[in-house]
Amino acid sequence: MKLAVVVAPPTAGFEAVVRRPLREALSLLQEYGYDGVELSLLDPKVIDRGELRSMLSEYGLELPALSTGLNYLHFGLSLTSPDPAVRKRTVDRLLEFADLAYEFGAAVVIGLIRGRSGGLSRRSALKLLIEELREVCKRASHVKFLLEPLNRYETDLINSVEEALEVLEMVAVENLYLLVDTFHMNIEEPRIEESIKRAGGRIGHVHVADSNRLAPGMGHLDFKSVVSALREVGYDGYLSAEVMVKPDLKTVLEATKRTLAPLLA
Repeated sequence: MKLAVVVAPPTAGFEAVVRRPLREALSLLQEYGYDGVELSLLDPKVIDRGELRSMLSEYGLELPALSTGLNYLHFGLSLTSPDPAVRKRTVDRLLEFADLAYEFGAAVVIGLIRGRSGGLSRRSALKLLIEELREVCKRASHVKFLLEPLNRYETDLINSVEEALEVLEMVAVENLYLLVDTFHMNIEEPRIEESIKRAGGRIGHVHVADSNRLAPGMGHLDFKSVVSALREVGYDGYLSAEVMVKPDLKTVLEATKRTLAPLLA
């Protein structure tokens, strides 16, 4: 397994990410010995791909995943919007993410951008979600998509690993996997380790944050048992820190590396 950190633009309206200019963030990740960076983007079309490739090479970092949630927070894009025009724009935006992801061998995260049930019944919203996910995954079948269970305070659609696995079965495509996040799992799962084992080979990516959404090692989660469970199911991808940057970024990078690196050795 390898270590990454989620980095977003300085203007991002989401607290649990590193909000720094990209070159500055990549330089720090290299300095602290990280393997990769997960980018949370507003608009993948404006990314200078040549410049991004050059910077990743310069700092010796991989790009395991692209996060899409800012498009929900900033623009209201949602796969379960009652408005068909919004759903279409959301599908189009995810396909733009997929185009960028394919060039860099990255996966695309489906987190907040799935939306909430809103004015719809939960059953109707889930039906829309399954239909739209199937369309996106089939139209970009060359890219891995990652459905992330989120805690009940952020959405009422898919809070647990069990619910997410049911959606995967209903969507029935080969390129849709789970993203499991230790912060959300600490709220929703009876036992994080057992839920990891239940998900098994369907886990495509992992977000790490401690119980309080601070860096690993700054709360009460047992990351030794989490990593052990991931190893047991054969997961060998990235642990990507999606955390609140408190008290400061260098402390976050030090704490995450100090807590997790020995477990991955």
